[in-house]
Amino acid sequence: MGTRKNYNIANSLLKKGFEEKQLSHTRLVYFIDGKKTSVFTVVSHGKKEIGDDLMHKMAKQLNLSHKQFCDVVDCSMTKEALREFYLEEKIVKL
Repeated sequence: MGTRKNYNIANSLLKKGFEEKQLSHTRLVYFIDGKKTSVFTVVSHGKKEIGDDLMHKMAKQLNLSHKQFCDVVDCSMTKEALREFYLEEKIVKL
């Protein structure tokens, strides 16, 4: 499915309810209704392009399929749809 720019991935996730924590890499943690969840991924500062292999790993961290991950990043999955997915699949609880 190609590559994506690391900053595009980070920005898309930030728009979908993730919050950023700066460590040696950027850690993006999912929040729902202001509550921190156990769903997170890491985006490297160094890599400019993120390929399919790394996107598969990031998708797995986020409990998403590769297609769902790309839908989130490419904005065809809305913030609300992602929230509903996590709640329906009981990945996060209120």
